[in-house]
Amino acid sequence: MMKNLYSKDPKQAMADYLTTLRDDVKKTILSQHLAALRSYLRKAFVDKHELTREENMDRQVRMREFLTIGKSFGLTDKQLVAHLFRGLFKNTQVCECAECATP
Repeated sequence: MMKNLYSKDPKQAMADYLTTLRDDVKKTILSQHLAALRSYLRKAFVDKHELTREENMDRQVRMREFLTIGKSFGLTDKQLVAHLFRGLFKNTQVCECAECATP
């Protein structure tokens, strides 16, 4: 049975449409959204920079679609958020000099 994709909210309608795609396509989109959302999280929480207006708008769309697609695979909000934050605060510095290596 086909889900009713018509909604008064076009953003939600688009998110709902994504759940009708083949699983391999959904996984690709989910992976792309995960990478972009992690970069926004890193910028905001690790680098302490504000997102631009465009980045914030993109983040909102990606987050809505990320949650919708993730739920279509049976994942909970908690599991999806855990994926977003996994490894975010690990030290990612490549430099190994004494100054950078000092905690």
